[in-house]
Amino acid sequence: MTASPPPPQPTGHRWPRVLAKSAALVSLVLLGVGVWAFFSDAPGEPDVVLDVLDVLDKRASVVSMFAGVLGLLISTATLWTQLRPSGPRPGGDVLAWNATGGDEIAITGGHLAAAVRQPPRPRPPARPVRLPPRPPQLAGRDQTLAELHERLAGDGALPHLIAVHGLGGVGKTSLVVEYAHRYLHEYTLVWHLPAEDTALLSAAYANLAALLAVRQATDLADPVDQVHAALAAYPGRWLLIFDNAPFAEALRAFLPPAGPGHVLVTSRSAHWPFDHGLELDVLDAEPAMAFLQARAGQEDQDGAAAVVTALGALPLALEQAGAYMADTGTTITGYHGLLQHQRSTMLAQGEPWGYPSRVASTWQLAFETLAATNVQAISLIRLLACYDPDAIPYRLLLTPLEARHPQDLLVTDELRTQRGRTLEALRSLPGSTLGVNAAISLLRRHCLIGLPAADRVSIHRLVQAVTLDNVSAASRAAWQRAACALLHAVFPAGGEVEADAEDTANWPRFAQLLPHARALLPLDDPNLCKIAWYLGVSGDYRTAKLLSLQIHEHRAGTLGPEHPRTLSIRRQLIRWLGQAGDPAAARDQAAALVPVCERVLGPEHPNTLIARHELAHWSGASGAAAATVRDQYVLLLPYVRKVLGDDDGMTLRVRHTHAIWTGRAGDPAGARDQLAAIHLIAEHVMGDGHPVTLHIRYALASWTGEAGDAAAARDQVTTLLPDLERLLGGEHPVTLKARHSLASWTGEAGDAAAARDQFAALLPDLERLIGPVHPTTLAARRALADWTSRAR
Repeated sequence: MTASPPPPQPTGHRWPRVLAKSAALVSLVLLGVGVWAFFSDAPGEPDVVLDVLDVLDKRASVVSMFAGVLGLLISTATLWTQLRPSGPRPGGDVLAWNATGGDEIAITGGHLAAAVRQPPRPRPPARPVRLPPRPPQLAGRDQTLAELHERLAGDGALPHLIAVHGLGGVGKTSLVVEYAHRYLHEYTLVWHLPAEDTALLSAAYANLAALLAVRQATDLADPVDQVHAALAAYPGRWLLIFDNAPFAEALRAFLPPAGPGHVLVTSRSAHWPFDHGLELDVLDAEPAMAFLQARAGQEDQDGAAAVVTALGALPLALEQAGAYMADTGTTITGYHGLLQHQRSTMLAQGEPWGYPSRVASTWQLAFETLAATNVQAISLIRLLACYDPDAIPYRLLLTPLEARHPQDLLVTDELRTQRGRTLEALRSLPGSTLGVNAAISLLRRHCLIGLPAADRVSIHRLVQAVTLDNVSAASRAAWQRAACALLHAVFPAGGEVEADAEDTANWPRFAQLLPHARALLPLDDPNLCKIAWYLGVSGDYRTAKLLSLQIHEHRAGTLGPEHPRTLSIRRQLIRWLGQAGDPAAARDQAAALVPVCERVLGPEHPNTLIARHELAHWSGASGAAAATVRDQYVLLLPYVRKVLGDDDGMTLRVRHTHAIWTGRAGDPAGARDQLAAIHLIAEHVMGDGHPVTLHIRYALASWTGEAGDAAAARDQVTTLLPDLERLLGGEHPVTLKARHSLASWTGEAGDAAAARDQFAALLPDLERLIGPVHPTTLAARRALADWTSRAR
């Protein structure tokens, strides 16, 4: 292969060389004349004249020689400048980039085409900084800022990277900007880069490269590479902030690979390596309330608490609400009222400082992206928006779709009459494990849901609100019906309300579904009665009472006060009213209920018999003579056994209570013997772990001790207590009573020191769980003092 001839020189470069050569020729002539004149003599002149001429001639010759030498030097320098090679060394195409501020960049393609001259590059500023304004008030983030600083300052290869991710509006940008301002003194370069669009990010890199004096306007090099090279060799600690990055993969090429610096990223995407991620949650209640009041310029603790709860402590929503109140003069309580009745309108009001959008629109792009790319994901978030926002058992709720046709899930009259849109909603949901996983991953990618844990997920209440506000009223109702259908499908079923609720194997399922049933199911739904009974038998008497009262009021208003279903929930309410600490009210309610049940249902109806049982028991608990109560049970028990049978759970309850009042009437041995017989039946019919059986075992141990055998009572409670803790839980009222009983019978059996120690361990738990002035707590405190005295 022959090399192509070099291209001709441009015409503009010839004349300087011609002039330089001519000047050199003239200089040589002047130099020669000067030398000749210096050494020659002037002929034919008088001596005096010759002397004068000789002096003048020699001076002229010196001047001529000096001019010649100077001209030679100038012409030589000019020729050297014009003739010196300014192209690259032979060897192919070269892109020569002088990053040190030199005055020449040569771009060649095999031969030097031209020398491009540029002025010297300016020196970079001593401390390049570009940041948004500092947030005027950043509430509740001091601990997170300290954690961020500690992680960035930790050991390991630099640069350190942390991606702050979370729900839109949670304050990610405010956090990292505050961090940069707070720790600005630790960095010699701090630069904020918009990362939502790669083109904008590349342009921002070009600006930074120019500022660092590593890029000129005519550079063809990649500005990202230029900045990376400059940061790798940078003499001080630097900080780059990539704000609002869509996903980790979109940012990968821009992240500096080397250098003594730190990188902070904000993103709604949660898909970041665990070691490099920091998920930002909403504010805690106290700082959220303080921020709202300060922003609104008002003081109203109760109103602020209500607004913070309604807005889920989301910083964007709080800023927007505070701005609205400050601008319009609306009170905090007044704003809460507006929020309750005009939620969608209020979420679009207010001018939030430091946020690019309002709550109503901040997640709109994510919704549109999901709707266009994955129907199952957008359908899933619409379903999740119908439940309570916390700990939604999404995988459990979607399980029926794997094995059953959606039409089979429409089990109530309302669902069947509104089947069209409801079926459409159910069919759009993911019905396989892989489909569920993909949908959850996409929602997580947009930070629309929290981190899944144990097949449960949480979603912010405002995301729920905006999700449902973005669909029509008819579609919203369809999604609520679909959510109800799935909830019904996973509820424990197979027996009566009380039987399902008392089966301890069902309790974990009830605990999972409880908040979602309360949030979604109408008060006339039978599953809410199961929830209320579960709450009671699991020890939450107060909540059981409140829910039963709500159901009763609803049924009384819709069905009538004497409807059988109303009477059924009324006697359930009496049970939990007494257990919650008001036996007199329970007695009075039962006294009013019994004649109504006898008239409407009949004297031997099961609900009538149960109402009589409640009346007798709570009469005794309110102070009636124990013998009188016992006699009431003597009259009642034959009817119960006749109507319900000896093996029925309610029959065993009535016999259990009859035995207790037998003991309280002065016959502890008789109570013990009755309970021993009842225990055998309960263990056979219900199992040793059923709550009724456990209650009978506890009563049997107590009356064994009251009958005079403290050691046997101690041993029975010792055996019972692990079962109570395992099946009912360590904080169940019966478990706490058993611990009290064990300590007492241990002392009565002769070990006062052990009794003292057991009461000392029990008392803090009672104070924490039921309060320091509860009668049970006061009794334990007295017993502790007594056994402490006896142990001395």
